[in-house]
Amino acid sequence: MSKQYGKPDAGYSIFKWYVRLLHNAFYYKKVYWIDTANIPDKGPLMIVSNHQNGLSDVLGILMSIGTRQHRKIKVVARADVFRFFGKGLRWLGLLPAYRLSYEGAASLKNNEDSFKEMENELLNDGTVVIYPEAGHQDKRWLGSFSQAYLHVLFKSAEKTNFEKEFFILPSCNHYSNYFEMREEMLIRYGTPVSIAPYYELYRTKPRTAQRKVNDIVRKQVSDMMLNISDLENYEAIDYLRETYGIRYAQDNGYNPADLSEKLKSDKQLFAELEEKKNENEEKIRAIYKKTRELKSKTEQLGITDRCFDAPKGHRRRVYSDMLIHLLLFPLYLLSSVPNALLLCVPHYLKAKINDPLLHSGITFGAIVLLAPVLYVITLILLMCLVANSLWIAFAPFPTAFLYWLSLPILGFFFFVYRKKSKLLKVALRFERLLKKGKLNDIIDLRTHIFDSLDELLK
Repeated sequence: MSKQYGKPDAGYSIFKWYVRLLHNAFYYKKVYWIDTANIPDKGPLMIVSNHQNGLSDVLGILMSIGTRQHRKIKVVARADVFRFFGKGLRWLGLLPAYRLSYEGAASLKNNEDSFKEMENELLNDGTVVIYPEAGHQDKRWLGSFSQAYLHVLFKSAEKTNFEKEFFILPSCNHYSNYFEMREEMLIRYGTPVSIAPYYELYRTKPRTAQRKVNDIVRKQVSDMMLNISDLENYEAIDYLRETYGIRYAQDNGYNPADLSEKLKSDKQLFAELEEKKNENEEKIRAIYKKTRELKSKTEQLGITDRCFDAPKGHRRRVYSDMLIHLLLFPLYLLSSVPNALLLCVPHYLKAKINDPLLHSGITFGAIVLLAPVLYVITLILLMCLVANSLWIAFAPFPTAFLYWLSLPILGFFFFVYRKKSKLLKVALRFERLLKKGKLNDIIDLRTHIFDSLDELLK
């Protein structure tokens, strides 16, 4: 039986539905799929994206494109992850990519098999996702692109005698927070780029053709994402967009609570800061220096900037939230069985992996794989307890079964309660420090920075 390219089997479709449910409704508070209408309905397609958050980037594209195209997608991923779950990852559609800086020069020959599989997928009107930065960046900026993806595309076109049209779809990802659950994520698609207009140039000058296409694709990705290219001052700029950026967004007609609008505002803010740096570099550098000082002081005290702009009556709200939290604590304890175990395995794995940008993917993967196992084990234990006459007197079968059915809802409550607990702890610490007068210097420093930016950017 011939291999069916681009067509998912039933098992894959069911598993993807399950993953999408956890991804969109549980792990993230909100997801944004922007300009999915730009995804071509048919034909060979290569999606090219920035890479900033490991497996989470891959899942974002898989979940967004899956609502429009019912076919299996091939994703090029770093080869080292295949050491543990090679067969499973291949079944999910991942292909290993060996990199000179990680696996060494001798391993690069192994890429030929992946290149051939990508070519076959494209020749059969499939979809391939690739991250040409050849590794995820540790900040919101865009690295240089390896042109290997264009080598695969043009070679595929060459095999059709340049009679078939191949498209590249630029894409970008963006997150409200890389590391925490119940945050927001965004995937945006650009305008498809056909390589057909470059076929003639490729025949005589292949590298020139690849470079021209790469420049177009990379510019689209850069224009869509938040590309903080000033790495020297990255720490200060990123802190400002998360703090002063709230005020800036509101003043410029953006809704900072909407991730897509906040992204537009952040891009505009960075562009203005770059413009002002060219005009008055000394003043901007002074602001950046004070911003780093502000960031350091708030982190040392364990507080966040959002506390400074709390509305009137914030203290009463903090204490009322604390009371509600205490009242819900028994339910939290109940919900921790067995949901707390979903945190143990990823916590152990993350301690073994130094790259923090892989941590969110590890947490999500552990939840996807462990939740069904733990819930089945819990059902078996409940049935065993129901068989005990004393348990039946306390909680008959219908009660036990209803409890088991409620485990996913309790799991959702468990993780939300944990996140709210962290925020409440920070708010209480802020109120205590404010009452003792230990935040006066920080408030003055923050006010000075924000006023300076208001004057500079007006």
